[in-house]
Amino acid sequence: MKLSVFLCSYSQRCEEGASTRELVEEAARQGFGAVEPFPAADLGTVAQAASIGSLARGLGLEVSCFSTCADLLSGDPADALAALRQRIDMAAAMGSPYFHHTIYPPLTLPRAGGPTLAGALRRAVPMLRELCGYAADRGVRCVYEDQGMLFNGRAAMERLTEALGDAPFGLVADVGNVFFTDERPEDWIGALSAHIVHVHCKDYLLKPGSGPCPGRGWYVTRRGDYLRDTVPGHGAVDYPAVFRVLSQIGYDGWYSLEYAAMEPASFGIDMAADNLRRLWEDTARSPVQFPLLDGISPRFV
Repeated sequence: MKLSVFLCSYSQRCEEGASTRELVEEAARQGFGAVEPFPAADLGTVAQAASIGSLARGLGLEVSCFSTCADLLSGDPADALAALRQRIDMAAAMGSPYFHHTIYPPLTLPRAGGPTLAGALRRAVPMLRELCGYAADRGVRCVYEDQGMLFNGRAAMERLTEALGDAPFGLVADVGNVFFTDERPEDWIGALSAHIVHVHCKDYLLKPGSGPCPGRGWYVTRRGDYLRDTVPGHGAVDYPAVFRVLSQIGYDGWYSLEYAAMEPASFGIDMAADNLRRLWEDTARSPVQFPLLDGISPRFV
């Protein structure tokens, strides 16, 4: 298993003042094979990005992806494009094959008069196509994940991929975010498998919306159920099914741990990594047995 760690997983360390360099060094000590950095006070320029990439390689780590938050439905499109082009330059400088950015991240349902998917696609897709071309010229591929309430779920992401057409893009299978639209990650992966090039591993506790809100720290899904971040392997994600579907499509890329649970990262990250490796290895020991004539059922003779 190629296990990476999204550096936002060390948010508690960041709050204590840890630098990006210190986070990369921590990831190496914990046995990860790659890191997924994000912009920070000490990671905001191309020169700083090149330095972090060099540090990672010196520690035997790859840079699996470079991720940032963006909102393409608000503000001046020219400003948004300029900022994201600079982030793409940073991804190239640090040696990342992928640049991931959100499109519209709010986790609240649109209100009357708010953005619709059709309107969001009309505004965002020309910008995305331009960014994909800019990135491809620099040896980087732009990738997009199921995130927020608008660009999430199978139907919305299928419409996005159709609108992007032949643009050089890919998808990140975030196995937790799709729960916000009350769908299952293995179904999402199976439907969009042709575009998946990167995976984010997280997990959520899931409680039905028929009961009272469990309290602080719980999100609300599209239909009113409750979600809370937890240690990967402890929640609602059916990781054996996720890994089995990914193995069927021949996925051999990085699995990037995105840890945001209430449990302290000081032990939660190690626990999550152990769980993911164990579940992946268990699934790999029981591979799918394909029929003699792949994809044909019944078999006529």
